[in-house]
Amino acid sequence: LLFLSTLVMFSSCREAPQMKISIEGSTSMQKMMQEMADAFTECHTNITAEYTGNGSSAGIRAVIAGSADLGAVSRVVREEELNQGLQAIHIAWDAIAVIVHPSNSVDELTSEQVAAIYRKEITNWSEVGGPDAQIVVITRDPASGTREAFDAIFGIRNEVQADQEASKTGETLIAVAQNPNAIGYISLNYVRRGVKALRIDGAAPSYENVISGSYGIRRPLMIVARPDPSELVQEFIDFMFSDEGREIIRREAIPVERIR
Repeated sequence: LLFLSTLVMFSSCREAPQMKISIEGSTSMQKMMQEMADAFTECHTNITAEYTGNGSSAGIRAVIAGSADLGAVSRVVREEELNQGLQAIHIAWDAIAVIVHPSNSVDELTSEQVAAIYRKEITNWSEVGGPDAQIVVITRDPASGTREAFDAIFGIRNEVQADQEASKTGETLIAVAQNPNAIGYISLNYVRRGVKALRIDGAAPSYENVISGSYGIRRPLMIVARPDPSELVQEFIDFMFSDEGREIIRREAIPVERIR
């Protein structure tokens, strides 16, 4: 009887097998998704979760190839991508901020002016009320979800004439902070000291203005997965829509209601 009791006790105390969730994708979503992974693994001590910020398109390709369980995508997922065996789950809205150096006297641009700057139709800050200086145009690399969303919003896809391409959000921040004549764009939650976010069409980039509709430079934040994810991956997806998960999203973006 003692032996059986000991055996039962031993069986109930065995650690669950170690498991891992692999997530790849948007550098704009990296902070939010890492916090989500940390919160999830905190109450699942047998699970590890790794996030690789290598761009939205790279995250999609990784899920298609089977090298990642989830992809974080900061743009609309295209039909041809979904047709490769994916489901796309909308988790939040995010604003894109157009940024310049704090010393730049320009505080506001119209959508038309932003598009013209990125097409190199406007090349000097004096043309938009700023100093007499050549505009240094900084964009993101082609794999970036932020770039794809930005180009689509301003109608400049395949028309951008940039001086520099940044592979990550942090590179854009550094490039603009170090160059008084630069212009770039980043996710609103990454705006920091050292750069200035411009008003666009009269509206300041803020989550309140995104919700009200007055600031229209927004894009969806998505998660992509296989249509039939494992129980573990599905549990992580469910966690993102829990009260705790939504609170994590709310620190960086605007959470949305789950669509079943």
